[in-house]
Amino acid sequence: MPLVITTCTNRKRKPVSDDLHASSLPKAMLSDLAVRWGERLASAEPRFIASDIYGGRAFQEAAAAAKRMDSRLLIVSAGLGLIDASEHVPPYSCTVLIDAPDSIASRAIDTFTPAAWWRELLPVSPYSTPLHESLSGTSGVICAALSEAYIEMLAADLIDLPATNLERLRIFTRAPASRIEPALRRFVMPYDDRLDGPDSTIAGTRSDFAGRAVRHFAEHLMNIGQDRTAEADATAVAAALDGWRMPARFERVRHDDETMRDLIAANWQAANGSSARLLRLFRDELNIACEQGRFAELVREVRASRA
Repeated sequence: MPLVITTCTNRKRKPVSDDLHASSLPKAMLSDLAVRWGERLASAEPRFIASDIYGGRAFQEAAAAAKRMDSRLLIVSAGLGLIDASEHVPPYSCTVLIDAPDSIASRAIDTFTPAAWWRELLPVSPYSTPLHESLSGTSGVICAALSEAYIEMLAADLIDLPATNLERLRIFTRAPASRIEPALRRFVMPYDDRLDGPDSTIAGTRSDFAGRAVRHFAEHLMNIGQDRTAEADATAVAAALDGWRMPARFERVRHDDETMRDLIAANWQAANGSSARLLRLFRDELNIACEQGRFAELVREVRASRA
């Protein structure tokens, strides 16, 4: 049985209780935050099947890939740890994205990294299972559709896998290879912007890139050989994309700060106040240009005005 691993999503399809918003935690050391968060998770009600909680195309594409491969689906969650999609868990709002309203980073008074939070979260979450235990009973490829922050969170666990399990890994991401741990780079499948070009049958936005890539792999490349190496699968992906054209590039529109603040406020709810999601919305869907540092400062100003 193969395995699909995907990320949680900020969009939840069930209501989140007040005390399971990370922003409701008092500021503290990261280790103390994890303990308090774990206590809240343990007593939280109601609980739902995890796959019924997460919304958004990225998650749905990964779930479709798992169904196509008849595989288990695991979710890397910044609030719960590593969970099975069939497990009953409480809805929550917790992310490692720095500028999001429920970023755990905003509650930490010591040094924060996604990997550091992950190390503190796993022992205290009543729902998380260690990666090596989650691989029990699986023997096929391990398809990990992950964003850059979630690769960072899971990297140490992946690298520590026995060699026979690590060789099964295939990573689907839009993160630049230079920002991925060197020990994991050869497992990255070479999907690129052609996935959004005019020849693609599964185009979308950058936020759902990883989910779409793993679905394409599941539907078109899983049945052309067994027990292949990561290099062989990478070659198969490259061959499948050969001849596909890159998407057309458009010059993005630029606006002054006042206009940008108005546009950020108008789109605030659509992105749940997340700076990262707003930036992707502005660049990919609204075709508006803005340097990342400037954009983050404008988002902070809008957030302060809304407080």
